[in-house]
Amino acid sequence: EVLAVERKKQAENLKKSLAEGQVVEGVVRKIMPFGAFVDVGGVDGLVHISDLTYDRIGFGEQAIAKVLKEGQSVKVKILKLEWNDADPKKSRISLGVKQLIADPFTTAAADIKEGAEVNGRITRLADFGAFVEIASGVEGLVHVSEIAHRRINHPQDVLKADQVVQCKVLKIDPETRRIALSIKALSAAPEPQGGRGGKDRTPAR
Repeated sequence: EVLAVERKKQAENLKKSLAEGQVVEGVVRKIMPFGAFVDVGGVDGLVHISDLTYDRIGFGEQAIAKVLKEGQSVKVKILKLEWNDADPKKSRISLGVKQLIADPFTTAAADIKEGAEVNGRITRLADFGAFVEIASGVEGLVHVSEIAHRRINHPQDVLKADQVVQCKVLKIDPETRRIALSIKALSAAPEPQGGRGGKDRTPAR
Protein backbone atom coordinates (compact mmCIF):
# COMPACT_ATOMS: atom_id res chain seq x y z
CA GLU A 1 0.00 0.00 0.00
CA VAL A 2 2.85 2.36 0.80
CA LEU A 3 4.41 1.66 -2.59
CA ALA A 4 1.06 2.19 -4.31
CA VAL A 5 0.62 5.57 -2.65
CA GLU A 6 4.17 6.59 -3.52
CA ARG A 7 3.70 5.52 -7.13
CA LYS A 8 0.44 7.49 -7.35
CA LYS A 9 2.24 10.57 -6.03
CA GLN A 10 4.97 10.10 -8.63
CA ALA A 11 2.30 9.79 -11.32
CA GLU A 12 0.71 13.08 -10.22
CA ASN A 13 4.09 14.83 -10.36
CA LEU A 14 4.78 13.40 -13.80
CA LYS A 15 1.38 14.55 -14.99
CA LYS A 16 2.48 18.11 -14.27
CA SER A 17 5.93 17.75 -15.77
CA LEU A 18 5.41 15.55 -18.83
CA ALA A 19 4.34 16.99 -22.17
CA GLU A 20 3.91 15.68 -25.68
CA GLY A 21 7.08 16.05 -27.70
CA GLN A 22 9.41 15.70 -24.71
CA VAL A 23 12.35 13.31 -24.75
CA VAL A 24 12.78 11.42 -21.47
CA GLU A 25 14.83 8.57 -20.06
CA GLY A 26 12.99 5.37 -19.21
CA VAL A 27 13.51 1.73 -18.31
CA VAL A 28 12.01 -1.13 -20.28
CA ARG A 29 9.69 -2.94 -17.88
CA LYS A 30 7.87 -5.51 -20.00
CA ILE A 31 8.17 -6.89 -23.52
CA MET A 32 4.86 -7.71 -25.20
CA PRO A 33 4.01 -9.08 -28.69
CA PHE A 34 2.76 -5.64 -29.76
CA GLY A 35 5.43 -3.46 -28.16
CA ALA A 36 7.24 -2.65 -24.93
CA PHE A 37 6.14 -0.96 -21.71
CA VAL A 38 8.64 1.61 -20.50
CA ASP A 39 8.70 3.13 -17.01
CA VAL A 40 9.25 6.86 -17.36
CA GLY A 41 9.62 7.70 -13.70
CA GLY A 42 6.62 6.15 -12.00
CA VAL A 43 4.19 5.47 -14.82
CA ASP A 44 4.38 3.08 -17.75
CA GLY A 45 4.16 4.20 -21.34
CA LEU A 46 3.86 2.00 -24.40
CA VAL A 47 6.27 1.94 -27.29
CA HIS A 48 4.17 0.30 -29.99
CA ILE A 49 6.05 -1.97 -32.37
CA SER A 50 5.36 0.50 -35.20
CA ASP A 51 7.18 3.24 -33.23
CA LEU A 52 10.15 1.09 -32.29
CA THR A 53 12.34 1.08 -35.38
CA TYR A 54 12.28 1.85 -39.08
CA ASP A 55 13.71 -1.60 -39.81
CA ARG A 56 11.46 -4.51 -40.71
CA ILE A 57 11.64 -6.78 -37.65
CA GLY A 58 8.43 -8.80 -37.85
CA PHE A 59 5.94 -9.21 -35.02
CA GLY A 60 6.00 -10.78 -31.56
CA GLU A 61 8.09 -10.73 -28.42
CA GLN A 62 11.17 -12.14 -30.15
CA ALA A 63 11.00 -9.37 -32.74
CA ILE A 64 10.74 -6.70 -30.01
CA ALA A 65 13.65 -8.29 -28.15
CA LYS A 66 15.89 -7.65 -31.17
CA VAL A 67 15.71 -3.95 -30.32
CA LEU A 68 14.90 -3.69 -26.59
CA LYS A 69 15.60 -5.82 -23.51
CA GLU A 70 13.78 -5.80 -20.19
CA GLY A 71 15.68 -3.64 -17.69
CA GLN A 72 17.38 -1.65 -20.45
CA SER A 73 17.60 2.13 -20.14
CA VAL A 74 16.26 3.87 -23.21
CA LYS A 75 15.49 7.37 -24.42
CA VAL A 76 11.94 7.81 -25.69
CA LYS A 77 9.86 10.60 -27.15
CA ILE A 78 6.40 11.26 -25.71
CA LEU A 79 4.03 11.02 -28.65
CA LYS A 80 0.67 11.28 -26.90
CA LEU A 81 -0.66 11.74 -23.36
CA GLU A 82 -4.15 10.67 -22.32
CA TRP A 83 -4.74 11.17 -18.58
CA ASN A 84 -7.76 9.61 -16.86
CA ASP A 85 -8.24 11.12 -13.39
CA ALA A 86 -11.26 8.93 -12.58
CA ASP A 87 -9.38 5.73 -13.33
CA PRO A 88 -5.59 6.18 -13.48
CA LYS A 89 -5.23 2.66 -14.88
CA LYS A 90 -6.91 3.86 -18.06
CA SER A 91 -4.39 6.63 -18.58
CA ARG A 92 -2.33 6.15 -21.74
CA ILE A 93 1.16 7.35 -22.61
CA SER A 94 2.34 6.64 -26.13
CA LEU A 95 6.10 6.62 -26.60
CA GLY A 96 8.41 6.40 -29.58
CA VAL A 97 12.00 5.32 -30.09
CA LYS A 98 12.41 5.61 -33.86
CA GLN A 99 11.29 9.25 -33.72
CA LEU A 100 14.66 10.10 -32.15
CA ILE A 101 16.64 9.11 -35.23
CA ALA A 102 16.55 10.28 -38.82
CA ASP A 103 14.02 8.61 -41.08
CA PRO A 104 16.16 6.44 -43.42
CA PHE A 105 13.56 6.71 -46.18
CA THR A 106 13.73 10.51 -46.13
CA THR A 107 17.52 10.35 -46.18
CA ALA A 108 17.53 7.84 -49.03
CA ALA A 109 14.98 9.86 -51.02
CA ALA A 110 17.26 12.89 -50.72
CA ASP A 111 20.40 10.99 -51.75
CA ILE A 112 18.95 8.68 -54.41
CA LYS A 113 17.31 10.09 -57.51
CA GLU A 114 15.03 8.51 -60.07
CA GLY A 115 17.14 7.03 -62.85
CA ALA A 116 20.07 6.29 -60.55
CA GLU A 117 21.79 2.91 -60.44
CA VAL A 118 22.02 1.30 -57.01
CA ASN A 119 23.26 -1.93 -55.49
CA GLY A 120 21.11 -3.77 -52.97
CA ARG A 121 20.48 -7.04 -51.19
CA ILE A 122 17.35 -9.08 -51.81
CA THR A 123 15.54 -9.39 -48.48
CA ARG A 124 12.54 -11.47 -49.57
CA LEU A 125 10.74 -12.81 -52.58
CA ALA A 126 7.02 -12.64 -53.29
CA ASP A 127 4.80 -13.80 -56.16
CA PHE A 128 4.71 -10.24 -57.52
CA GLY A 129 8.39 -9.34 -57.20
CA ALA A 130 11.53 -9.02 -55.09
CA PHE A 131 12.18 -6.63 -52.21
CA VAL A 132 15.65 -5.14 -52.29
CA GLU A 133 17.33 -3.27 -49.42
CA ILE A 134 19.13 -0.35 -51.06
CA ALA A 135 20.02 1.44 -47.80
CA SER A 136 19.79 0.60 -44.11
CA GLY A 137 16.09 0.30 -43.33
CA VAL A 138 15.04 1.21 -46.88
CA GLU A 139 13.58 -1.31 -49.32
CA GLY A 140 12.49 -1.00 -52.91
CA LEU A 141 10.43 -3.38 -55.02
CA VAL A 142 11.49 -4.97 -58.27
CA HIS A 143 8.19 -6.00 -59.83
CA VAL A 144 8.24 -9.41 -61.49
CA SER A 145 7.87 -7.68 -64.87
CA GLU A 146 11.07 -5.69 -64.19
CA ILE A 147 13.32 -8.63 -63.35
CA ALA A 148 14.13 -9.89 -66.84
CA HIS A 149 13.28 -9.18 -70.46
CA ARG A 150 11.86 -12.66 -70.80
CA ARG A 151 8.72 -13.80 -69.01
CA ILE A 152 9.30 -15.59 -65.70
CA ASN A 153 6.74 -17.40 -63.58
CA HIS A 154 8.15 -16.52 -60.16
CA PRO A 155 11.04 -14.33 -58.97
CA GLN A 156 12.62 -17.34 -57.26
CA ASP A 157 13.23 -18.85 -60.70
CA VAL A 158 16.06 -16.36 -61.27
CA LEU A 159 16.71 -14.69 -57.90
CA LYS A 160 17.37 -15.78 -54.33
CA ALA A 161 17.28 -14.20 -50.87
CA ASP A 162 20.46 -12.35 -49.78
CA GLN A 163 21.63 -12.06 -53.39
CA VAL A 164 23.23 -8.70 -54.23
CA VAL A 165 21.78 -7.14 -57.38
CA GLN A 166 22.19 -3.93 -59.33
CA CYS A 167 19.01 -1.99 -60.04
CA LYS A 168 17.78 1.18 -61.66
CA VAL A 169 15.50 3.45 -59.65
CA LEU A 170 12.30 3.91 -61.64
CA LYS A 171 10.19 5.91 -59.19
CA ILE A 172 10.30 7.27 -55.63
CA ASP A 173 6.95 8.01 -54.00
CA PRO A 174 7.41 9.85 -50.66
CA GLU A 175 3.69 9.74 -49.84
CA THR A 176 3.40 5.95 -49.99
CA ARG A 177 7.07 5.46 -49.04
CA ARG A 178 7.55 3.17 -52.01
CA ILE A 179 10.51 2.84 -54.36
CA ALA A 180 10.12 1.08 -57.70
CA LEU A 181 13.25 -0.64 -59.04
CA SER A 182 14.21 -2.47 -62.21
CA ILE A 183 16.88 -5.08 -62.88
CA LYS A 184 16.16 -5.59 -66.56
CA ALA A 185 16.58 -1.86 -67.28
CA LEU A 186 20.33 -2.32 -66.80
CA SER A 187 20.66 -5.16 -69.29
CA ALA A 188 20.39 -5.09 -73.05
CA ALA A 189 17.17 -6.37 -74.56
CA PRO A 190 17.59 -9.49 -76.70
CA GLU A 191 17.81 -8.99 -80.45
CA PRO A 192 14.49 -9.52 -82.24
CA GLN A 193 14.25 -12.84 -84.07
CA GLY A 194 14.57 -12.73 -87.85
CA GLY A 195 12.37 -14.43 -90.40
CA ARG A 196 8.84 -13.73 -91.44
CA GLY A 197 7.60 -10.62 -89.72
CA GLY A 198 11.03 -9.96 -88.18
CA LYS A 199 12.28 -6.42 -87.77
CA ASP A 200 15.72 -7.18 -89.18
CA ARG A 201 14.63 -7.57 -92.77
CA THR A 202 16.17 -5.14 -95.24
CA PRO A 203 13.63 -2.48 -96.18
CA ALA A 204 12.59 -2.35 -99.82
CA ARG A 205 14.01 0.45 -101.94
